[in-house]
Formats: sequence, C-alpha cells, structure tokens
Amino acid sequence: MLLSYARNKHASASDRPDGDLLVKAAVQETFFAAKVEMVVKIPDLEISSVEGVIERCFTGECRQTIPLLQQVVGLRIGSGIIKLVNNFVGGPHGCPRLADLVLECCEQVILRYTVEPLGEILSKKGNELKTAYQEFLTQNPRLINSCIAFAEGSPLREGIDAES
Repeated sequence: MLLSYARNKHASASDRPDGDLLVKAAVQETFFAAKVEMVVKIPDLEISSVEGVIERCFTGECRQTIPLLQQVVGLRIGSGIIKLVNNFVGGPHGCPRLADLVLECCEQVILRYTVEPLGEILSKKGNELKTAYQEFLTQNPRLINSCIAFAEGSPLREGIDAES
C-alpha cells in the first residue's frame, strides 16, 4: 500500500488603507484544508475581526468550531496570546488546527515589525553588531529564550535581564 501526503501552508500580512493590518493564513493538506483571515488594529495589535473556513477535515465536527474564532476578537497580540488562543479555539470543544492558523496570523504580525529591524542589525559588524542585537532584545523581550542566539549564556544577552 502506498500512502501519499502533501501539505502547503501560506501566510501573509498586508497594510490596509485604514492603517490596520489584514493577516491571512491557509493550509492545504491531503486530509485537511482551512483558512483564517484577521484584521489587527495598529498600533494596539488588537484583533478587531476574524473569519475562518474549514474546507476539508477529518470529521464534520471540525466545521462546527468556526464560531469559536470570535472569542479571539479583542485580544492583543503579545504575551499570553498562545495560551489564550489554544484555550478559546483549540480547547476541548475546539479545533487545534484552526488555533494553529490563528497563531500563524499572530506570528505574521510579529514578523511584520521585526524583519526590518533585524535586516538593519545584520548590516553591522563586530561590537556594533552585538550592541545592536542587545538593544533589539531590550526593546523586544518576547524574543529572549526564543532561540539559542537569545538564550541565557549567549553573548548577545550580556547585561540583559530576562525579566525585561
């Protein structure tokens, strides 16, 4: 017996004319397909609207979880968002895969505001590079311990309190 499985995931964030962000995430797999679209208010990073659709799923019950998406409206993207989304959308009566798409949208918002500063940092050399990273971590404490470069003991973390 030959099993075939394919997975494609797409996520994007784009500026809207009103200054807010339109964020989309979609996944197409052999057995599951879904999309989530969110509007995020700037500069608050508050989720102002969310819509979703499950096109293909393992069971019919998954489609019934779409109304749970409305529970994330009003949440701010920041500390604690993962736990809240997993509880509201991916909880015992929810769909963890739908929660993953909401979190993917949140990640796109974060990337929207961190990619450019990281690009500027990478243009520096030597101690200037290290200092730029340390300043960036001070301004973005959520990145502390997010990877080995920003883990405790890393030279990039010198002088930065993890509680910042």
